[in-house]
Amino acid sequence: MFEILKIGIFLINPLNEGLGFSHRPYMLIKYLSLHKDVELHVFTPHNEEVGKSQRVYFHRLGSNKFSENLYMIVRYLIKKRVFTSNFIYRPITLNVIIQRLAHSLREQLVKNPVDILQAEQDVPSAAAILAKHFTEVPVAADIHDLWAYEEIMCGRVDYGSSSYEAINSIIQNIMKESDLILVGNELLKEVLRSRYGSKHSKLFISPNGGEIFRFNLAKRRKRIIYAGNFEKYENVDLLIEAVKYILEKDRTVEVSIFGKGPEEGNLRRLAKKLSLPNSIFGGFIQRKKLIPFLAESWVGAVPTRKKYATPIKPFEYLSVGLPVVSIKGMWWSNIIEENNAGKTSVFDPKAFAEAILELLNSSDIDLLSKNALNIVRKKYNWYKITEELKTKYIELVS
Repeated sequence: MFEILKIGIFLINPLNEGLGFSHRPYMLIKYLSLHKDVELHVFTPHNEEVGKSQRVYFHRLGSNKFSENLYMIVRYLIKKRVFTSNFIYRPITLNVIIQRLAHSLREQLVKNPVDILQAEQDVPSAAAILAKHFTEVPVAADIHDLWAYEEIMCGRVDYGSSSYEAINSIIQNIMKESDLILVGNELLKEVLRSRYGSKHSKLFISPNGGEIFRFNLAKRRKRIIYAGNFEKYENVDLLIEAVKYILEKDRTVEVSIFGKGPEEGNLRRLAKKLSLPNSIFGGFIQRKKLIPFLAESWVGAVPTRKKYATPIKPFEYLSVGLPVVSIKGMWWSNIIEENNAGKTSVFDPKAFAEAILELLNSSDIDLLSKNALNIVRKKYNWYKITEELKTKYIELVS
């Protein structure tokens, strides 16, 4: 047994995004640091910190601002869909990015050795595998989604293109070379096994979850809320179309749509076309302000059909006792249905609106809220998730 397990977390996205709508690495670091037998080493190109902890150490990749700016530019171009297929996702460009990350990571791992390295998402995982050839540190690839499928849904790459094949080649190598592959749900686990040939023994389900909060639910307002990204795959347009039906039936309902992303302009134009007030958009909101706002709402909307994803959004809603309306057939929708913590709907604006209205007018809202809280308190909470992850890591490195 380890007296202290040294876990490395390698990521290239800024952790401060976790202060918005939550961010898996941010929450993992926050809750892993509560385990007294764990020491965390975070490897990132950014200047970061997560609260106050004596057992979290940050190691910045690169010797100057160049590395941070490079990764920020790449992320900006991807988010804005600029040159994505023709440049960034070309095999040679991806290889340069991965090689540079691996070199910087290897330098830091030599100075700051860890027992196991958890790499967040696909490109960091590919770089961690390259670094592993020199450091021999076991790599756990934390795969949140099916990368190639996500890029197609966002409109950033085309099916069968050279960019699509380059992405698939990277995923294939990650499945082969990683010591452990963390996935958020059973569906993603199965597709990685069947499509990419990953060994069943390597795949470990580590879902997202919520924090355990205590709020006065009696202060609830008749409000529908969405808080998240404005990407195509989030299908916020479906919610906006549903809002028109809802307000036609009940003008007293409040609507709050928080977020940012490449689809914001299109969503605002759609709302204007439907004669909806611009006030339904609340912009970006810091998470510390968002959570109490969620607790005072009546229904949380999750309109995405991104079936392989492991969204945090429904669990953030459930964590404050907020009943959820989501799309039928998604794995998180099954959890909501099985536990009577909301409603599911087919992918249709009117049907989605009817499901929301049913919750808004339900006499069982207190029971639904209690059921929502229990989902997080009994299983899908970050402390339990990190406890299971720590146990798996000890088993692997032993």
